[in-house]
Amino acid sequence: MTAHTTPTLYFKTSILSAFVAASLGMPAYAQEQQQIQEKKIERITVVGATTNAAITPEELESYQANDLEDIFRHTPSVTVGGSLGIAQKIFVRGVEDSMVNVTVDGAPQTSTLFHHIGRVAIEPELLRSVEVQAGAGEATSGSGAVGGAIRFKTKTAEDLLTDGERFGGLLKAGYFSNDGHKESVSLYGRVTDAVNVLASYVNVSRNNMDDGDGQEIPGTAADQTLGFAKVHADITEHQELTLSYERRKEEGQFGKQTNWAPLASDPLFASWGERETLVLNHGWYANALLNLETTLYQTESSFKRELYTWDASIKTTGFDIRNSSDIGRHALTYGVEHKKDEVHSQSYADFGGIFDEDGRVTALYAQDHWQITDALLLSLGLRYDAYELDHQGIEANWIKVDGVWVIETDANGDPVTSSSAFSTKKQDGISKNLGFTYSFTDSLRLTAGYAEALRGRQVADAFTVGELTPNENLKAEEVDNIELGLEYNDGTWLFEASVYRSVINDVVFDKFKGSEGVFYENIGDLESKGLELVAGYKASNFDLLVSYNHNDVELNNSEFLWPDASDPSGVRRVNLSGLQLAAYEYGGLGNAVGDSLNVSANYWLSDEIKLGLNINYVASLNDIEVFHRSMELGWVTELETINKPSYQVVDVYISYEPTANLRLDLAVQNLLDESYRSHGSVADYGHIPGYESVVGIKEAGRDIRLSLAYRF
Repeated sequence: MTAHTTPTLYFKTSILSAFVAASLGMPAYAQEQQQIQEKKIERITVVGATTNAAITPEELESYQANDLEDIFRHTPSVTVGGSLGIAQKIFVRGVEDSMVNVTVDGAPQTSTLFHHIGRVAIEPELLRSVEVQAGAGEATSGSGAVGGAIRFKTKTAEDLLTDGERFGGLLKAGYFSNDGHKESVSLYGRVTDAVNVLASYVNVSRNNMDDGDGQEIPGTAADQTLGFAKVHADITEHQELTLSYERRKEEGQFGKQTNWAPLASDPLFASWGERETLVLNHGWYANALLNLETTLYQTESSFKRELYTWDASIKTTGFDIRNSSDIGRHALTYGVEHKKDEVHSQSYADFGGIFDEDGRVTALYAQDHWQITDALLLSLGLRYDAYELDHQGIEANWIKVDGVWVIETDANGDPVTSSSAFSTKKQDGISKNLGFTYSFTDSLRLTAGYAEALRGRQVADAFTVGELTPNENLKAEEVDNIELGLEYNDGTWLFEASVYRSVINDVVFDKFKGSEGVFYENIGDLESKGLELVAGYKASNFDLLVSYNHNDVELNNSEFLWPDASDPSGVRRVNLSGLQLAAYEYGGLGNAVGDSLNVSANYWLSDEIKLGLNINYVASLNDIEVFHRSMELGWVTELETINKPSYQVVDVYISYEPTANLRLDLAVQNLLDESYRSHGSVADYGHIPGYESVVGIKEAGRDIRLSLAYRF
């Protein structure tokens, strides 16, 4: 099986993946192992001009990845905040994943169930590939990709079967010193020459973790289970069909604000999260003009907690139908997609009853890759998106029956309501992109491009959907993204330099309006700009990669109305720019992250033994000005500042594979027991009177992970 490549400017395969995959100078045993892995599983490639890592399933297994933070742990331009799995959020170039089109096997993961938890959950054990497009890209990116796109793809039985094998299984057991265990079983095989089946079950159980100071982190214990099944069939010589089903559950006793560190006196509340995803993929590869790919999906996520007797769900259904045609020097991809999101939320009387939002988007797109000369590739595309949103709220009457809150019903069993509200919002627009790749030599190339993307109003956070106040003047978000990169890779030496600037104009934010509830509003322009530098070297049995990432994510042209006793109106209008984003106040938009330096090395000691080391240093961010919005609401009378201290995390691993059927992995995450809070988490506001509880969860201290895998 070949590595994933995409012949475009914006989705270009990272030069790091080519560098890692290159076999020049690699010892015979390493080449053999690489060939075996490429037959079994597609290489996971993180793509995008400034997202510089080549993550393989082998690496995830070596470091014994358990969650999102582990997947992107060594990727400088991708930051994951929150050491608690259910609360983790991804930031690409400082922009939160709520502004990124995230899919699992083509099924979008939409909106959030509760703004204190994450919206993306994936089991690394099942991953076949991960693609990260940083920033707006091509017309094929999907709807709402103003901050980029992340695509997770899961394995099939073919990825696990070796040549000549018809049936097999994989048993794995792992222990984590900080603090838990993980077990999984996978069964796979060829039912016929044309049909193969994979079934997996994964169980993870964790107790409360300790931070680098040896202090227990309350509210971080959780139990996770995952069931997964995938059937792949070659219908004819030119057609294939894949059907996959996944059900993931997570439960635990979490704090009121799941991504904050509970104080010792704070209560914990039982919470349950669940996601079900069903995806059907069909491919018909007839000839150069007809290469039709169809994806149908349904995914439903839910979150329930005993606090407020509150639960919510988001159901997403849709399709993407696209065709690719090779016409001379043109590779043209065009298609149509449609997605419907349905949010349902209910709680007892203090939160107002039952609320629903339905969001729909339909898109037409076309992208052309024009190989003008052998050296010059031009990429250009258009995309049209039409958004429509319906909001309905029902003020239900709640009564207590035997101490339990229930909705009062009439003689027909229908809810007794006191009021109802309904509103509709429509937005549409066209996005363009243009870019090129010019190869000076086989090893040296220049890339540049400009891309636009549009996003209409999305379904709301399910927790706040009941507090929404309509805004008829709300405008759609429009992003302009420009990138420039220079790359050199001869298979032994690697260098990359890239710069970018992305501006989301009229960014939408769900401002809290006090007694008026939640109000979606255009609050300014969200700018993310930065640079990334990469250098690497590959020897016969050793590779070294050094990456540096600098990013500034700021809010510009944002207007505030601050109290001012000297003004006759009692307020003064203030327009500010250059505001660094902090996750506590701008959740759903982004989070400022310090400059990062990452050093990664791998060494093949022998055919059976491989060693690895990763060092990640993140520089401090100090004097971040906060409380601009709180000033407007009258909650505080002056601005404050917060700091994000620097930290350095060292991870190591050793893998031992004495036979083809047995593998032992030992990894140590946070070897030096660093006590730190990720810059992707909520910062520490504890020094500000009245905000002592607003403190993000610290990351886990040293964690020794041992796993044993047996293949049969």
